[in-house]
Amino acid sequence: MKNKRIIITTVMTGLLAGFLSSCMDNFLDKPAHNMTPSVSLNDPIKLSSSVYSAILTLGEGQGDAFSTMGEIASDNALRGSILSDAGGITHNRLYNQFQNFYGITPSSTNYINDIWTASYKGIDRTNINIRALESYFDEFMNKYKNGLIAENRVVRAFFYMMLVNTFGEVVILPEEGDITPAEYARLTNDKSVTQLYDYIVEDLRQAVKYIPTKQEWTELYTTDWQGRAHLGTAQGLLAKALLYQAANEIYFNHDQEKADKCYEEIVEIVKAMEEDYPLHNNFEEIFRRAGNYCSESLFEIGTESTSTGDTRFAGWRPSQPRSYNGYGRVAPTLNLINQYETDGSTGEIIDTRYFGTVLFGVTNPLSGMKHPENSSPFRKINGDQINGVAFNNKNLLAAGWPNRYSRKAAQEKPVGTGDTPQTNLGGCNLKLLRMGEVLLIGAEAAYYAGEEGLAVKWLNLVRHRANLKDSPSTSGTALLEQIWKDKRLEIALEWSNRYYELVRIDKLYPGYMMAAMDAKVNDEFNGIEQHLDNINGWGAINKPNFPITKENFRTMIPLCNKLELPRNYTMPIPTTVLSDMLNVKQTQYYR
Repeated sequence: MKNKRIIITTVMTGLLAGFLSSCMDNFLDKPAHNMTPSVSLNDPIKLSSSVYSAILTLGEGQGDAFSTMGEIASDNALRGSILSDAGGITHNRLYNQFQNFYGITPSSTNYINDIWTASYKGIDRTNINIRALESYFDEFMNKYKNGLIAENRVVRAFFYMMLVNTFGEVVILPEEGDITPAEYARLTNDKSVTQLYDYIVEDLRQAVKYIPTKQEWTELYTTDWQGRAHLGTAQGLLAKALLYQAANEIYFNHDQEKADKCYEEIVEIVKAMEEDYPLHNNFEEIFRRAGNYCSESLFEIGTESTSTGDTRFAGWRPSQPRSYNGYGRVAPTLNLINQYETDGSTGEIIDTRYFGTVLFGVTNPLSGMKHPENSSPFRKINGDQINGVAFNNKNLLAAGWPNRYSRKAAQEKPVGTGDTPQTNLGGCNLKLLRMGEVLLIGAEAAYYAGEEGLAVKWLNLVRHRANLKDSPSTSGTALLEQIWKDKRLEIALEWSNRYYELVRIDKLYPGYMMAAMDAKVNDEFNGIEQHLDNINGWGAINKPNFPITKENFRTMIPLCNKLELPRNYTMPIPTTVLSDMLNVKQTQYYR
């Protein structure tokens, strides 16, 4: 079953796309490859780069916001790092706001503004590209035009999903022509969340019709497909959008019938994809150089590796170890670590996803767990030990704490001596979507569609790659919970996913998100409790001039959960946006 395009015709209330396009200096910017008649439109390489310039907004200073929002604001990650990183203590307390959902206001953090700005820059660039492409109809252009327009639609839908999931009701940028500043200021966010998802889904359905496959891109460009959005990208992102659309239809509109149609469409999409994008056999290798653009790659952005690691994507580098020119942020929680399956007799973790996701630094008593021995290859990258920061200073509770890192974000240095760049650079691309995630999206949809056997099949494909046996649950609520658990472990710390997943599931099953965030806090303190009387651990840093108790630990690095639902289903729209766009209404629970 190869290169199948599944175009599902369902009754949707799609938004009409026939608006005007803006590019205001105080909000957006012109793309690096502005598609105007002065650009050679019969040069497919330049046409390709115009699409790539849109997704590159993820690396133009705002990328950090996505990983902060998606993972730190969940049960997967602590903020990590040290208090003095990234602009001083005040700035770093903004990380704590996401970690604790405490003190978040429209003007409290630039990260909220970064998500808004980066996404709309990307959307504006795709709109400009599409307008230029649609204005040319010569024979040469027709060979590429529809595929390139479809690729821009995929990127546009990706950014709109980030915006709607983060803020709820957002602005749909006009698609045609330029507008005046006065017209720009009058744009509104008067569409509901479900209407916005109709718009996103329709964009992706149109993309699926025309976007080339990996092989077709190669034939069109006489170059590799790598780095391009392709048919699998459009199909996979459509499946993901439909999963969120279904939850929103149930939550906002109580429309189970429409949700069921979404689930049925997802099942057909994943059936069409499963043979074309086989899982890569080595999970950890996916996040090494050897795994770039592997068989299950659906949406992947090439990074630029140097002697000190990845330097292009700000949202990737902060998560890598401090001694590797990162900040050590987005630190895996004990709660995440405790979810990996263990050998019943030895207690050792057997889930191979653990070794591809969690990386330890030197033993730190605040880690709340027993670390691997020094000989463990998972404490090193290219033979270098991952060191933390000394923890006997005023930054005690943050310095090197908890000295756990994302293995997926740890960019390997070149093999060789010194810092001179080598030809065998390490470095993992930014993975935005993989078939491992899509199979689990399909498994959940199949469960809701009453096809539990198919759900188990797709779930087990992912589990077997992780060196695990068949799912212990094969029906009912236990199966659904197993799908959620495996999905969490499959894509943990990979991009900006878990917070949005918690919100989506909580809309269907109230209480899920609060329980997850409570467990995050409790597991950290339970781990620390084990070290209170260890003379080589907690006691070793409990200095007379800096006494440590559980109470002041909680005060200095406040893990106490301030989550409020449904208020924290979204973030507030930034104050700067509200001052520029007079008709934009603040998110409901931040007004």
